[in-house]
Amino acid sequence: MSSASSSPTCIKDTLISAYRASLVVTASISGDIPSLIQCAYVRHFDGQMPSIHNDKSTSAPTSAPSLESLIAALSKLPPLEPSAQALLDRARSNLTSGPPLSMNIELADGEELPVALHTLNQGAVWACLVGGGANPDLEDRVLKEAQEEWPHNPEMHDKIRKVIAPEAKCLWFLCRKFFFTLNIAEKDGECYQFTEYEYCYHHRMYMGRLFMLDTDKHTALTRARMPRALEVYSDWFTHIARTPKGLWGWGQNGFGQLGFESFEFNDPTRLTFPACPKVAALEASLPPWEKHRMVTAVSIEDYQTFILTPVGTVMAGYEARWFTGRVERENRHRFHPVAVPSGFVPDHIMHVGPFNATTVILSMGDRQMISGGNYCGRLGLGHDDEMSGFVDLPFGVDRIITSADEFTVFLGGRQLLFAGRVRPHIAQSGLLPGKRRDYKCLTVTPLRFPERVKRFFSAFSRMIWVTEGVTHYYEDENRTIVPIEAIAFNKCPLRFCDSTGQWFKVGDSDGVAKLAKCKAPKWWHDITPVDVDPTPQS
Repeated sequence: MSSASSSPTCIKDTLISAYRASLVVTASISGDIPSLIQCAYVRHFDGQMPSIHNDKSTSAPTSAPSLESLIAALSKLPPLEPSAQALLDRARSNLTSGPPLSMNIELADGEELPVALHTLNQGAVWACLVGGGANPDLEDRVLKEAQEEWPHNPEMHDKIRKVIAPEAKCLWFLCRKFFFTLNIAEKDGECYQFTEYEYCYHHRMYMGRLFMLDTDKHTALTRARMPRALEVYSDWFTHIARTPKGLWGWGQNGFGQLGFESFEFNDPTRLTFPACPKVAALEASLPPWEKHRMVTAVSIEDYQTFILTPVGTVMAGYEARWFTGRVERENRHRFHPVAVPSGFVPDHIMHVGPFNATTVILSMGDRQMISGGNYCGRLGLGHDDEMSGFVDLPFGVDRIITSADEFTVFLGGRQLLFAGRVRPHIAQSGLLPGKRRDYKCLTVTPLRFPERVKRFFSAFSRMIWVTEGVTHYYEDENRTIVPIEAIAFNKCPLRFCDSTGQWFKVGDSDGVAKLAKCKAPKWWHDITPVDVDPTPQS
């Protein structure tokens, strides 16, 4: 090659001409070849390439550019600075062999994928991008949900905007593999969010990698420092993950529901069982990456945690003495075995209710045992004494429908069973004939319905049941008959949703509701599907 063709001016002219040609002939070729040529120019000459729009040259090209002429021109260039040459070599490779694909790569026998970010598995790609600051919330659902839950807290909203920044969404569009990974993570991953007052917690997980945001603690979506999670159990701001290396807990722990003493937001912490020798021995006996086999179920509800294992059930949290009996004061924040007869190893748990009125039923096959808050005899055991461990359940339960402060409603077979104090709305409903207001049903008593019941809801001051074509609503001592079969309701103002999803606002006229169509509320309560037989009327 002549010295003239190696001069800086000739190299500049060749690169500029190649850039111009590439804009035309590589429009349908992946790999952004014009940018590679332009960046090679910048790195070799340490300056920007002149804009083709400001080029004052009046000479016309002798012929239309072609792919072959572009390849030939790049091949004739002398060696450039190493960093520039690397870009030019990539441009030539893209022209002749096509760019390296980020997905759908067919490998020949014995061939392996290149070592690159885009050839990692989808879980690793997702974790790398989110860990690097990519915003996985393309539709801004985290912010929208926080604004709906607590609209008058702009400071919290601003924190979320800064952490999950809109401009960080663009990273998912760098290549097809990244965008594909995001879509699969949205489809197959998990999200959880809880917002209260000035405080919002959010996490999302894909293929075991979990990233969290606590607006009081984090300034970015933060990777949970623990092994890959197989399952995550959450209640409000308390979380437990089952991993191949054991159980890890994080978040709030004000009542010791994570099995250790701490009153701050806790980072992921390995859960241990020093007060549960059988569980500790089982965990120690398992191989290092099979510790998850020690857990058959986990239930977290209102500051209480139950963990079912093949060697028994353990519990920690609020009013633990109802379930474990009394323990040493210095160890009461730890997990302890529940008090059950020897040989009773539960395989199922029902755990319902606010922390001061919890009802827990453990099942081993057909045998059921119960404990919890027993105010007003609400467990249906024939007394209202405080519990100190589990006792055999004298009636069969398929589901706990309501666990309120003073009463409980159980579903047993095709009956709804009541235990506890008769509140005014229950007395007014007539479902407990002969039971006056404030009467204590210390043993379970069936609610007596004149016709088949399809759905049921009960709370401290209201009760709803649905029969053929009608919804019966009682609040305190007031009765409203709603001429639809409701599946959900909202209070303030009173609204009901029918089976088509249409909501109706209720206006009352002599106890029979007048309905007007309305928009769906932000929050509602579902009315539980049941199939309860009518009671023969005397």
